[in-house]
Amino acid sequence: MRFDKIKDKIKDLKLIGKGWRGRVYRGIYEGKDLAFKVASDPQFIPNIQKEGKILKIVNKEGIGGRLFLTGEDFIAYDFIEGKPLNEVINEKNGRIIISKLLKQARILDKSGINKEELHRPYKNVLVDKNLNVYLIDFERARMGKNIQNVNQFLQYILNEGYKYLPPFDKNKLIELAKEYKKNKTEENFKKILGLLGIED
Repeated sequence: MRFDKIKDKIKDLKLIGKGWRGRVYRGIYEGKDLAFKVASDPQFIPNIQKEGKILKIVNKEGIGGRLFLTGEDFIAYDFIEGKPLNEVINEKNGRIIISKLLKQARILDKSGINKEELHRPYKNVLVDKNLNVYLIDFERARMGKNIQNVNQFLQYILNEGYKYLPPFDKNKLIELAKEYKKNKTEENFKKILGLLGIED
């Protein structure tokens, strides 16, 4: 099934985003408020299909927009009523948001999926009014070895996110990050949480 085949059945269809590989629409289909990610060119169809496969995996862990439908050149998932991280995070909510993102990064590490871009999670993270966080844009994600979600997000914390957390020893965090990179155990992850003052 191609997007063109169902387009006329989608109510209130609007273009809400445009990227290099795809366009994102919002509309009502079969009673559901959905986001449709459509390949902008046939050469990018494999990227869209891969994103659908990865969403199926991470959805089981409560991560990402919930996948509703996959087509030949598109995927459709529950529309997320949220704003990009950089528009929402502040000194009052930062600790909660960073805690949730760090724990999702840990889940991805254990799942063997590298999200990419977690060192600059400005637009590929949405935050809703209840401070629930959603990772989006998995088209660049990959499965395999050398998974570095936690370490990438720690780069963000060291560069910018520290402003939203209680004071901590940056050199100690770098040391713990190196330990975790070598050995991604739950114990090493808990040491990171402890240093940052985040509850397990």
